[in-house]
Amino acid sequence: MQVIKAVRSRRSIRCFKPDPVPRKVLEEIFDTCRWAPSSRNTQPWEFAILGGKVMEEVKTRLTEKISAEAAMERDIPEPELRGIYLQRVMELRELVDISQFPPGTENLDEKRAEYWIRGGCFHDAPNGIIIYMERDLYPKGLLGIGMILQTISLVALAYGLATCHTGRVVNWPDMLRELLGIPQSKSIVLGIAIGYPLPGAPINNFVRQRQPLESFVHWHGF
Repeated sequence: MQVIKAVRSRRSIRCFKPDPVPRKVLEEIFDTCRWAPSSRNTQPWEFAILGGKVMEEVKTRLTEKISAEAAMERDIPEPELRGIYLQRVMELRELVDISQFPPGTENLDEKRAEYWIRGGCFHDAPNGIIIYMERDLYPKGLLGIGMILQTISLVALAYGLATCHTGRVVNWPDMLRELLGIPQSKSIVLGIAIGYPLPGAPINNFVRQRQPLESFVHWHGF
């Protein structure tokens, strides 16, 4: 797949087939992605790749936390969004909501609650990835993390896979440390849902939005 086509066609997928991704495929993806750039070649990333019974246990524990509305304890703080940034978030939420629950949907509150739990459990993907790094590398290490996250999402397309970056699965990092044996010296940054997309799912097909070039590119000397 050409790079430009991959960048333009990549999208966050929120509904997956139940088929697990073979370990060999994941190994090949990460063997390619380790060539992602990082500041001074620090390669700050580490990954816990989840499947099988471990994936199910993590989902179960996340479901318990979400259902109990447990207080969040994130290692990486969430920014307080305002203005245009908050507006973009709300526009995305509306698109997701409409794709899931068209007018006339019955038992709407119950279905929204079910979706909220699924979304906090890797969107029910068969496999998940937790990315973390040494605490001492924060915040600059996040630059490298961002670059390898994008690389994973693009390389996954070559294998017919899809991804969704998700911060909700790392809302309770101490729980993940306990389950996955991640040391306290590590900051848990983000999760990735990965699997084979369900093509016909409406939530995978709404029209995505991006800002026009002139709204964020500023030319100098041209």
